Amino acid sequence: MKKALGVFLALVVLVAAGVVWFALSADYSEGFRVGKVIKLSSKGYVFKTWEGTLDFGYLQTDPQGGVATRIWDFSVAPGDAAVRTDIDAAIAGDYKVKLHYREKYVRLFWRGDTKHFVTKVERAS
Repeated sequence: MKKALGVFLALVVLVAAGVVWFALSADYSEGFRVGKVIKLSSKGYVFKTWEGTLDFGYLQTDPQGGVATRIWDFSVAPGDAAVRTDIDAAIAGDYKVKLHYREKYVRLFWRGDTKHFVTKVERAS
């Protein structure tokens, strides 16, 4: 009985570890968005994360009867200084960029405020 319980607990621990590994490393989707970056900031009290906003540059009709700009919030992975530098240059130069991103399955508060992590920045025409 004790051996069966030990095997069962080991199996539960292995499955839980697999689920955690999958949540941390797997991507739900990947793609790109084009627009002007209007914000990049470091946020958080204990876990500092880099959060940004991309403006698509056109207006859409709001179902509530108004007009709203299309913006998209994103995060930059901790330690990805090259992406942050490229985004800073785009903000300072006021030019459109193509942001390549990976969307995670779950949002983890210590990694960022969103599930979308920018991995590469290209200047768009």
